[in-house]
Amino acid sequence: MRVCSGRLRRLVDGGGVLVFACVHEMRSASVIEIYHDAGYDAVLIDREHTALNEETISDHMRVARCLDLPVMVRVAEDCYHELNRALDQGADGIFVPRIRTREQVEELVHKVRYAPLGGRGLAGSTCPVGKYYGWGSITEQIEAVNRNLVIGIQIETADALADLDGILSVPGVDMAVIGNDDLSMGMGIAGQLDHPDYIAAVEQVIAACQRHGVLPGIAGGDPDASANWVSRGMRVLWYTSDIYLLWDGAQRQIVALRQRMGSTGKGRV
Repeated sequence: MRVCSGRLRRLVDGGGVLVFACVHEMRSASVIEIYHDAGYDAVLIDREHTALNEETISDHMRVARCLDLPVMVRVAEDCYHELNRALDQGADGIFVPRIRTREQVEELVHKVRYAPLGGRGLAGSTCPVGKYYGWGSITEQIEAVNRNLVIGIQIETADALADLDGILSVPGVDMAVIGNDDLSMGMGIAGQLDHPDYIAAVEQVIAACQRHGVLPGIAGGDPDASANWVSRGMRVLWYTSDIYLLWDGAQRQIVALRQRMGSTGKGRV
């Protein structure tokens, strides 16, 4: 049973670019199969802005484990029960949105690691991360999970932007992904991702991540824009979402069909 196998940890430590596909809408685990076969490096399952529940997320992660496709979960908030429920289902990593302070990140790292590195509760057999007695010993489980767990945070508040060095220097933080919408909104330039002030802020995050050995990341669905940010130092991409792909594909298909049918086609008035 591939729980906390270390595949995501090896990808993080390998120094390349990690491309995540995002799950926001689909309840069927076929979305995991599609992303795997399409060639994505990993999957991000979102709980912050979706209606996905724990059972659906657990089923998605189970299919991902069978395919050896790493999964991270973006939780709705960084409270213990939200974090531990996701991690006990076997997530390879966790993302926490709306980070504001160094103290918040220190508490996060403590919550998601087992003793002696943290204060997370241990389920030694009764959930997927316990492998239903599949570990050789409790000690093996503790050491493997602590070693392989990947911790990601989001830089999307003015407070975080003001203390990047304090936040990103917390031991244990692996990734820091820009929250485009929230960060631009907090800067008073909502949605203006080409604004010089916004671009300067993103570059500031990249530089701080590089100083502290943290992988910088950004979300987007445009290949040119994403490749441009990679050339400027980004190492994690949240690239495309299931609901975006459905909307985009549906619109392109119906437009193409109506164009080809021309005046003989009948559609909505």
